[in-house]
Amino acid sequence: MIHLADSVPVASGNNSAVYRHPDDASILVKVVRPEALKRYEARWAFLRGRRRRFSHLKNFIRVLEEQVALYAAEGRSSRHLEEVIGLTDTDVGPGLAVRCETFKGEMAPTLASLVKSRQLDESVLPLLEEFYGWLERSPIVANDLGIDNLVLSDRLTGRPRIVLIDGYGENAAIPLKSWSQSLNRFDKRQKADKLRSRLKAAVLSAEMPSFSP
Repeated sequence: MIHLADSVPVASGNNSAVYRHPDDASILVKVVRPEALKRYEARWAFLRGRRRRFSHLKNFIRVLEEQVALYAAEGRSSRHLEEVIGLTDTDVGPGLAVRCETFKGEMAPTLASLVKSRQLDESVLPLLEEFYGWLERSPIVANDLGIDNLVLSDRLTGRPRIVLIDGYGENAAIPLKSWSQSLNRFDKRQKADKLRSRLKAAVLSAEMPSFSP
């Protein structure tokens, strides 16, 4: 049992709160937020789809399905996808343990934080193109390719890379993107194009000098 009740989350999303493992700083534990649980319980049972047996842990199942899909297709994990350790027990509910991505010895920043602090520069753009190429070739279904779900990490080799830490997995009632590889590639290409334009604009904005009135 991992004790998290007295800990403060290091990050929080729409569905999960993310905690540092109290005994191992290299591990993060994702736990479903009470607000997300209430939203899910308020839905009619027949609207919960094929994952109704998994209740509020359906997001964990999506992650595990994508990890297995990647191993099935490529025979190994990817440096561009978060490393999942497994399900675990905590005192605030079931948790999903993942490896903490780092950058220069600190927790890896999200692209959202780099944009907000105007620290996103041109050096990140080739890393993004490398990531987009991998994502399109991979079997991964990306339901939310947002800047909050991508981090800049150098954990494995010291060489920076982009890592997807959330927002992946089939969330449609009819899993068309899981069934059709071409449809999945098309969807990811469209999402990547939108993100590419947004981040290029952010880089240009960060490079522009600011003038005080």
